[in-house]
Amino acid sequence: MTEVQETAFRAGSSAKSADVNLVFLSLLCAGLFVWAAWVCLRAYRAFAHGAISLKQLGGIVSRTTLLLLVSFWLVLG
Repeated sequence: MTEVQETAFRAGSSAKSADVNLVFLSLLCAGLFVWAAWVCLRAYRAFAHGAISLKQLGGIVSRTTLLLLVSFWLVLG
């Protein structure tokens, strides 16, 4: 942001833009972690009830982990 934009942002919100950015990125990362935990838990429950095989469980967990890493790389990089 330019200096004029930064001044206008601080005047309108009484916060630094970097602080607001940090809050939104933290909420996004927390949401992604909750989503990944939910997916892995649902897959484990399906595995425990015999609905999916161990190979399918591994695939779900690995794809979820990969999506989480790619999302973090895109958002935080």
